[in-house]
Amino acid sequence: MEMIQFFSSDKRNLAGQFAYAVLSGVCGTLILVVFLNVILNAYQVIKFVPFIVMFNTAMTGYSLIDKCRERIRHKHPWALSAGLLTAVITVGLLMTFSFYFLAENLLGLKLSVFLIIIGAVGSDLGALLATKYLKIK
Repeated sequence: MEMIQFFSSDKRNLAGQFAYAVLSGVCGTLILVVFLNVILNAYQVIKFVPFIVMFNTAMTGYSLIDKCRERIRHKHPWALSAGLLTAVITVGLLMTFSFYFLAENLLGLKLSVFLIIIGAVGSDLGALLATKYLKIK
């Protein structure tokens, strides 16, 4: 009986919505970075990456709470893990692309750690905003 409850549609749907929120944050970050790379030099784009990551991880946290609403009991750990996962994937992809296209790492260790911390904070703030909005609504 417990196995049937584990594989119920709500659990799979919850995992799908979590993945959708994370992937939308990663894709949004990559699209904005590529767009800025068309306009600016790659070395100037790095200055805007923390703001882009913060915005997209806040969008990730908001999207996760908005889509899952009452099915998530503990919203803080879910939003935190979504933000961390989004930031880690984003940093990994940005490092890979910078190595592949420019033959050097533009992010560095300090900026990478900073982006991961910003990702967690941004997602948590986005989830907090979604929670407050849903209480008002």
